[in-house]
Amino acid sequence: MLSDTTNSKAIVGETIRELRRQRALSQDELAARCGIYRTYLSRIETGEANPSLIVLVALAGALSVAPAELLSRL
Repeated sequence: MLSDTTNSKAIVGETIRELRRQRALSQDELAARCGIYRTYLSRIETGEANPSLIVLVALAGALSVAPAELLSRL
């Protein structure tokens, strides 16, 4: 189960990173739009952090996608 969870976090983080780069946003810019620290965003993108639903919704809004899109590769 742990490897599945770790893999899921990495997949979601990779999706967030790709969307951020497509929109030409820096980590600082996206983090500021979401009200989170850049270091936390970095940990999300690398699959080290497990973002809450509130943070996922904030990230989706800042990236102009539906929250489900962040989970679409799972």
